[in-house]
Amino acid sequence: LLNRTGFHELSIEAVAAHAGVGKATVYRWWSNKAELVIDAFVSAVEKELRFPSAGPVLESLHVQMRRWAVIFRSPLGQIVATVIGAGQSEPEILEAFRSHWVEPRRVEARRLLRQAMSDGEIRADIDPDTALDLLYGPLYIRLLLKHAPLDEDFVDMVFAIVSPVLSIKSGLQSSTP
Repeated sequence: LLNRTGFHELSIEAVAAHAGVGKATVYRWWSNKAELVIDAFVSAVEKELRFPSAGPVLESLHVQMRRWAVIFRSPLGQIVATVIGAGQSEPEILEAFRSHWVEPRRVEARRLLRQAMSDGEIRADIDPDTALDLLYGPLYIRLLLKHAPLDEDFVDMVFAIVSPVLSIKSGLQSSTP
């Protein structure tokens, strides 16, 4: 239904009719259209975006970044771009996107980074949120601006630039006292 109508034309009424239930049933599960769409998106991609369960953390991040790029290039990526765009004028949409999509992923990624820090795999003086912004922010920029391809070469370049900053082996030292 979402693929046929698009985010802006989609309505709770249409979803309820398509599902053969009343609007109240839909509203019992989702308080607004954005939450419903984001939950549908998460259900569609959740398994594909799990971090690999074994191997070095930096490699797990790289693999996941590549997976995100594949999804962002698909019609599902257009849903993400549309939700982010709509959220610029409707704060509740952006809040739903952050709470249902962004934050659950960041919680898992932060846990992974902190474990890697305590294991000595990556530098302990790096802020996990800043590291995540450096790794994944460029993917969102390409998704939203579409000024250049969001392909594997781009993901590999971002990773090649950012990973030495995180690596314990890089020899880079913090400039903060």
